[in-house]
Amino acid sequence: MGRKSIDNIRKPQILEHFRQVINEEGVHKASVVKIAKKMGVSPNLVLHYFDSKEAMIMELFDVIMDQYIEHLSEVISDIPKGPQRLKILIKTMFGLGKNRQLLSEKSYYAFYYLSLFDDQIKLRFNQKYRQLTDMVVAEVESSGHFKGTSQVDLAEQTEFLLSLFEGFTFKSNIRINNDHFEEFGNYFFKKACDLFKLDLDE
Repeated sequence: MGRKSIDNIRKPQILEHFRQVINEEGVHKASVVKIAKKMGVSPNLVLHYFDSKEAMIMELFDVIMDQYIEHLSEVISDIPKGPQRLKILIKTMFGLGKNRQLLSEKSYYAFYYLSLFDDQIKLRFNQKYRQLTDMVVAEVESSGHFKGTSQVDLAEQTEFLLSLFEGFTFKSNIRINNDHFEEFGNYFFKKACDLFKLDLDE
């Protein structure tokens, strides 16, 4: 097996164990030593692939965001473009199953916190979030449901949809006593459909 093949195996393994440590103990307690211990390898092996914890943070954040964007894309990939496809995209954004698992990712929120203090992470956060935004904008435009609507209005409506999404993810993850994820999801989904004038019964 060549060097590149080994790298392709090792780096994802290290990132996955890094993710586990963050989800269990928080980003500030995550360390190269703890990752290596969890993997059963020497810390030097981890440092061979990543120069620092900060380097791992940047790559893991990319992985998490890419997984979410890929999840949304896969759900609608076989559905013809149109209002129904847009509605299913929105339903998935506020839905259960794998969507909930990805939205409850503690390491994502840890990176969001870090972005408030680190300009490099904030820049990466904005770059990856832009990809999500562009995907949603493209789906809204290609749905054919808004002919005659100005680009400015479409952009503003899409930004509002994403703001609903951000509020939903935050609110559903800070509840302590009761699990309202499905209840909130249905409520936000209906509000989003009202925004885009999508028929819930179709």
